[in-house]
Amino acid sequence: MLAAQLFNEREENEIKTIYGAVTSGTNWRFLKLEGKIVYIDTVEYYLRDVGKILGILLSAIAPVQK
Repeated sequence: MLAAQLFNEREENEIKTIYGAVTSGTNWRFLKLEGKIVYIDTVEYYLRDVGKILGILLSAIAPVQK
């Protein structure tokens, strides 16, 4: 996430939020980097919650609607 943030700064891409995930394949945890602050979701999601996992991933890539 930090590498993506640095790359975008060097390329002058104005991306304020970088999203990330850590997974073992069955357990998932989601993160968000804004500036120098990292937010870590306190909930650990399990593969049985595949609908929630896909929803979180989709919300990270879906365009923001005004």
